[in-house]
Order: sequence, then C-alpha cells, then structure tokens
Amino acid sequence: MTPGRAARGRSGMLRGMHASSRRTRLGLGLARHRVRREAFRLGARRVVPSLPAMAAWGVVTGVAMVKVGLELLPALGMTFIVYSGTSQLTVLPLLAAATGVFAMTAAAAVANLRFVVYSALLSRHLRRVPLGLRLATGFWTIDGPVAAFLEQQRQGRLVQRVAFLNGANALTAAVWCASSVLGIALGAALPMGAELAYIGLLALFGITVPMLVGRPAWAAALASVAVALAGADWPHRLGTFAAVLAGVAAALWAGRRSGVG
Repeated sequence: MTPGRAARGRSGMLRGMHASSRRTRLGLGLARHRVRREAFRLGARRVVPSLPAMAAWGVVTGVAMVKVGLELLPALGMTFIVYSGTSQLTVLPLLAAATGVFAMTAAAAVANLRFVVYSALLSRHLRRVPLGLRLATGFWTIDGPVAAFLEQQRQGRLVQRVAFLNGANALTAAVWCASSVLGIALGAALPMGAELAYIGLLALFGITVPMLVGRPAWAAALASVAVALAGADWPHRLGTFAAVLAGVAAALWAGRRSGVG
C-alpha cells in the first residue's frame, strides 16, 4: 500500500469515528430531552389535585383586590408580579389604610417566611443549576409544586428534578393567574362577605393539608396553630406574624433533627 493510500485510509477512519461520535452525542442529547419532557409532564400531572383549591384561592384574591379599590392594571400587576395570594391579602388592608411602603413590605415578607423553609428543602436539588434558571425556578415555586416534588422524592429517586418541578410550576402558575384574573373580572359582581371568606378558608385547607407530611411540616403546623391561638387577641394582628415566625422556626428545627435539607 502506498503512503498516500494509507493516509487516505486513516483520514477516512478518523472521519468515520468523528461522525459516529457526533451521532452518539446527538442520540444522548435527544434522550435527555425526551426524559426532560417526560419529567415536565409528570410534574404537571402530580400537581393537578391541588389545583381546585389554588383556583378558589386565586378567585378570592382577585375579588379582594377589586373590593379594596385597586384599579385594573395594579390588580393585574399584583397577580403576575407579586404572584402570592398570602402577600397580596396581607398587604391589601394595609394599602387601603395608606400604610407606609416599608411596613407593607415587612408584613409581606413575614407572611411569606415559609419560603425560607422551601428554599432549605430545595437547595440541595438546585445548587448545580445555572443561576438564572435557579432564580426563575425559585420565583414561581409555591406550595403545590413543593408538595408534589417532595412527595415524588419520597417515592424514589427522581430523574430531571428541575424539569419535574417546573412542570408543576407551569401548570400551577397558569391556573393561579387565570383564576385571579377571573376574580378581578367578577369583583364588581361578587360580594366580599363571609361566604367568600369561607371559600378562601376552605381553599387554604385544600392547599396546606396535602403538605402535612414529615416532621418539619407537622412541627410548623402545630407551632403556628398554638401561637396563633395564644395571640388571637394581640393588637395589630401580631399574633398572626408571631405564628408565622414560630412555624418557620419549628420547621427548621425539626428539619435539622430529622436530617432534612
């Protein structure tokens, strides 16, 4: 065999190896995308049981924004930007009373301290995710998706955890925003009385009861209920804020004791 023919043979072999490597990488990439899509769809399916309560909570929040006097654009802004019924319903009475911005911000932060617990629970699953995706996932991860994610984790090792979580997030966000906008649209027709408040209370039970799994959740529930009852007559609704702080502290303590997070 001449040197030129041998060189051409080696070059052909190298091209064949490169082509095979590209096909392998492409196959692996397609397989990862397929697994990611399946995890995304699974997350959406797992969060479905919490959606009726989420929809009711969204309608109540939308109606409350209209009843307190918010115009259409600010109400829509709170729905899509704040994205938290707890914060919105905490701030609305303060907004109606022309409370200062600092006080409203502090009240909303305290009302949502449970997200500190959520962050602790999810941090080990998201620590290797790029910062932008991690921040976006953290922004729209709320109660229902967290409960679905933790329940799926208890059933066994979850592949493509971020895709699962964001599948649950996407469907929850769609239902929340649609129901809140519906509440805004119906705000002028629906009365903001005891009946609607009762629906909101039932919706909260529907959201929180499925999350009472594990020591941290039960510790948070028991501590917050005890403090809320003890502080029911405290001025300026301080008992509610104290109950939130007690629940978060109890959940973090129980999580450390049981090795969660």
